[in-house]
Amino acid sequence: MIDIDWTLYAQLINFLLLVFLLNMVLFRPIRNALKERQAKMLAQEVDINLLTDQGQSLEDEIKEKLAAARRDGAGARETLKQEGAQAEASLLEEVKRQVEVEWATVEKKIKADMAKARASLQTQAQSFANLLATKILGRELS
Repeated sequence: MIDIDWTLYAQLINFLLLVFLLNMVLFRPIRNALKERQAKMLAQEVDINLLTDQGQSLEDEIKEKLAAARRDGAGARETLKQEGAQAEASLLEEVKRQVEVEWATVEKKIKADMAKARASLQTQAQSFANLLATKILGRELS
């Protein structure tokens, strides 16, 4: 059986003193270290979230700028294609016009040469016909 005497009180005082000392020396520094660690982790988590949001916004901005650059490039490409097609059409028209002018000049020259050749052949044909008739008939035609 347990007797209640002064040792019980001494044990109780010893226990309370030990709890107080352990709290001061061991438990309070550990709790403070845990609180500081928790505060650091929360601060780092806030920084991580902030940096993640900034990174996401930068990524979105980059994607937007890239899409805009692609749209501008496609527009510029189409503009250049249209300008090239117009330049090609104008060059072809200019060449066609020059060919038509050249063709008209050549055609006039050919017609003039043909007319000269016909006139020359007409006079020569008459003299050849007279010569041929003279040879066939054996006498001169008057």
